[in-house]
Amino acid sequence: MEIRRAGPGDAPALLDLQLRLDEESSFMLLEPGERDPVPKRLPPDGASFVVVAMAEGGVAAGYVEVEVLPYRRARRTGYVVMGVRAAHAGQGLGRRLLEQAVREARAAGMARLELTVMSHNLRALGLYLACGFQVEGLRRSALDVDGRRVDEYYMGLLLAA
Repeated sequence: MEIRRAGPGDAPALLDLQLRLDEESSFMLLEPGERDPVPKRLPPDGASFVVVAMAEGGVAAGYVEVEVLPYRRARRTGYVVMGVRAAHAGQGLGRRLLEQAVREARAAGMARLELTVMSHNLRALGLYLACGFQVEGLRRSALDVDGRRVDEYYMGLLLAA
């Protein structure tokens, strides 16, 4: 499994991964059919980036996206979205992806990473806590998932010393 920063040529594989994650996981924000089926242009350079895990045959198995808003006040804060295919869950791939994203964010001089996670997604919550993220807040009844309202934790990781 190769873990690396995604480039523009990885956009189709990344879109395929995201569409598959939408189908197999109720923990992603988008439901099946809601994602734009056109590959998103990956940032060639700049603050935002994607770390991808590529399996044999050029198939993406997981990713971490760090999106940075283009405003001066927010330019050193990245919002994290990640997903790992069910076939690769529980094998340490999510940790390796997240650790690589944190290293890249630190190297880029970012001060903070933040994310939201559904409160009942215990596997992801455990990963984020183990990687140093802290729960900073609770978004009560934030989302409709499978016919019920669910809470989300707001989490952050300070990178700057």
